Amino acid sequence: MSSTLQNMKILIIDDNPALVIVFANLLRIKGFSVTTEATLKAGLQNLENESYHAVFVDAPLENYNGKQILTILQENQVFQKTNIFLFSGVDVFELDKWKKHGLYSYLKKPVKRGIILKALDDVRVKILSTDSQITSKPVIAE
Repeated sequence: MSSTLQNMKILIIDDNPALVIVFANLLRIKGFSVTTEATLKAGLQNLENESYHAVFVDAPLENYNGKQILTILQENQVFQKTNIFLFSGVDVFELDKWKKHGLYSYLKKPVKRGIILKALDDVRVKILSTDSQITSKPVIAE
């Protein structure tokens, strides 16, 4: 696994403590820096102070369904700051619409370890591609 992948910062927002422990430990074993939050409010506060390469958000969470969570993330401009993965045991409607707004991906629970690691590798490739484009193109002031 590349050092860039291992240096990735991940935030998990989920109210299921057992799942969070297993998920976070898997990512830490693979070398990721992982922060966890149990509420959407705490997760949003964390995102105001820290930047993450990827954020996994459970749905439903607390009293919010998937659509409400996505709306709150959009209103807080979280899609512009990081790669958001919504993961849920229930189907979320209008996924194409939310992907146009910036949702990176939807993962249906139960999610296998290999799928999560592949998704994070895809984010790494996206980040490296973006960094490469930024460094290879001249900056033009508007």
